[in-house]
Amino acid sequence: MSGGADARGPSGGERAGPDPRDEPAVHEPGPDGSPGPPTGTPDTAGTAGRRPSRRLGALLLGLVLAAALAFFLFVILGTPARNGTEGPLVAVGTAAPDFTLPSLTGGPPVSLDALGRNHHRPVVLNFFASWCVPCQKETPLLASTARAEAAKGSPVQFVGVDVNDPKADALAFVRQAGIVYPVGTDTNLQVTTVLYGLNAQPNTFFISASGVVIGHVLGAVDQATLDAYLHRLAGAAG
Repeated sequence: MSGGADARGPSGGERAGPDPRDEPAVHEPGPDGSPGPPTGTPDTAGTAGRRPSRRLGALLLGLVLAAALAFFLFVILGTPARNGTEGPLVAVGTAAPDFTLPSLTGGPPVSLDALGRNHHRPVVLNFFASWCVPCQKETPLLASTARAEAAKGSPVQFVGVDVNDPKADALAFVRQAGIVYPVGTDTNLQVTTVLYGLNAQPNTFFISASGVVIGHVLGAVDQATLDAYLHRLAGAAG
């Protein structure tokens, strides 16, 4: 065995060449003549200092953008819309909220409880508008059915709510459809949107004589559905 130093590495294999770690670091002088960091050695302290500041900046930017988006949704769009999938604020099986609205035709104010629950009468409550295309087909059906129910002495009371309509347009629409039951006008949407949570028309609620909603139809109601609910309302009232 040779008496010189063994050039094998820790695993017993030969080193491919000198280890750079064995070479002394070379310091370049700084601007003021003091020794600077070794050349060829990464300035890890400086890099580590910059990385957190970049991450913090990105985080702050993300928070600002999220806050701006939330503000836009709240102020511009308002509260989350209640669409057909979420349903109205007034659910089947709950009490129909009472309201009083000015009469579209100039008669006494239209009050839901005064027309229905206070007299133990079931109610068909319909929200409509002259600008609503499905309403143009549905409203004449409701008007003719209401006249037929009244002619045979049915206890069911029909009530309409005209939604956000110019008065002249609403009056012409109601007369053309042949409506003779009370219609309230909701120009500021306090009943339609705020109280009942509706964002589309038409909507029809079927309310028992005790004031409980037993059915709700979003969209134009057909004759078969209307007749079925009228049968239930009249039977429950009797």
